[in-house]
Amino acid sequence: LQAAFDVHEISDPSDAVRQAGTETPMVAVLSAARVAALASALPRASALADAVAAGVGLVDETGEILWMNQTLAAHDPETMRRYADGCVQALREFNAARGSDAVGAPSVRRLVYQLGTIWYEQAVAAVVPDGGAERVRQVIGLLWDGTAARRLQDRVEAVDAAGEELLRIDADAIVSMNMAERLRMLERRIVQIMHEVLHYEAFEVRLLDRSTGKLELVMTVGIRPLRIGVSLFASAQGNGVTGIVATTGRSYICRDARSDPNYAEGLENAASALTVPLLLHDRVVGTLNIESTVPSRFDDEDRLLAELFGRYVAMALNILDLLVRERTSTNEQVSSAVVRELRQPMDEIATLATQLRDRVAADGAAAGLVDRIGDALAAMRARLATCTAGPRTVLGADEMLAAASGPPMLQGRRIVVADDEPAIRQTIRAVLVQRGAEVAMFSDGAGAIDEVRRAASEGKPCDLVISDVRMPDRNGYEVFRATKEISPDTPVILMTGFGYDPNHSIVRSSQEGLHCFLFKPFQVNQLLEEVEKALLTRS
Repeated sequence: LQAAFDVHEISDPSDAVRQAGTETPMVAVLSAARVAALASALPRASALADAVAAGVGLVDETGEILWMNQTLAAHDPETMRRYADGCVQALREFNAARGSDAVGAPSVRRLVYQLGTIWYEQAVAAVVPDGGAERVRQVIGLLWDGTAARRLQDRVEAVDAAGEELLRIDADAIVSMNMAERLRMLERRIVQIMHEVLHYEAFEVRLLDRSTGKLELVMTVGIRPLRIGVSLFASAQGNGVTGIVATTGRSYICRDARSDPNYAEGLENAASALTVPLLLHDRVVGTLNIESTVPSRFDDEDRLLAELFGRYVAMALNILDLLVRERTSTNEQVSSAVVRELRQPMDEIATLATQLRDRVAADGAAAGLVDRIGDALAAMRARLATCTAGPRTVLGADEMLAAASGPPMLQGRRIVVADDEPAIRQTIRAVLVQRGAEVAMFSDGAGAIDEVRRAASEGKPCDLVISDVRMPDRNGYEVFRATKEISPDTPVILMTGFGYDPNHSIVRSSQEGLHCFLFKPFQVNQLLEEVEKALLTRS
């Protein structure tokens, strides 16, 4: 053959493929075995490469694309040029690593670049040289559209940044805030993130009360709360999608709310919904439910982002809860310490007063002074007990009850008081009755609601409702809502101990017209001042 032709002996079949692509006419002479192998392997390889969604090509060190599948060939010239440049760049890096005997050098290079509005991802792998050759001469490159993945990455980073901002609590800013104000601040941040970052309009957050299994509504935007007396529990039966998610700890995408048997009432004209668990240390502490009037509005990308943000919401609510618990614990510890420190000197004063009383028994004036010391000591003990009783007392009530008269505005006013602490409701009742009010008191929320309904049905609606936020059967928000539904003009005052509001009744009620809230232990003067304001508002 060499006598008549230019003959090139090639051991690497890929070199034959490359030279066959030139304009020089050529004939390949192969053994029968090699012809059979190529004939059977090439069609299968080409068919497989064309079936791959990514573009696949073989590129040499000059940047020439020796072979490509149909997906890669469909790209425009600029994309092809950037793809070839990426392959050459990777090939040079492979050779540089081989020349330096780098240990553990990566065998695949990944590139990301943007052309127009499309983000491309490219993976390049070296074609291992035969016979231990030192240089890599060819690489295989995969090219695919990474725009969707890039968009998801950007959204994840945005949610992460928003979540970190949600947890950034300025100690100086919140030190002067009560619990309701802190919750309102947190709610404003959550609503802003849901609208501006996640682009959801209607949602609700519920927290799990582990003692009852009840899913208490914490905040809601665009979704009407359940009817009074209707509750959701962490149970897979009869509690809608929210109950299922709270039980299983797994998210639920409701693509068609009208046909999904697990979907319960929520957003008006709801067509789809997404419910994710609020997880804290992989433990379900609540749920985040998002709804839309658009069918199939939510997909797995929405689920991923909602789950991520849900973890931040759970952490933020937990931080606020810990702050309240810490405040409660600190107050109790300080109160106990004060009692311990004062007990001995007060006992000593009492003993000395008794001894002095015996010595001056014959002197009436002196004995009277000693008796006054004893009375003052008894009053000191009583006031100390009141101050250290925490949320189970009304400060200054004894002195107020000793007064002969009160604000005339309470004369004949019909007031409902609901609190499961006997001392609280009895003290409030005594103070209000002394001022001329007609007071009906109850140890539960249901009784208070029934009284409001009865008075309204008789055409004599209640002038004011005062309720604790945490009672065995109803929370403060339920009492507030029921009162407003029955008698819209009746003002409501809610009370809570040290700002502890596990159902977040105060925040929710404040959104809908709550007159005010009181944090136990409060001064009786503060109570009367707020009662007077509420009655003036009603008048």
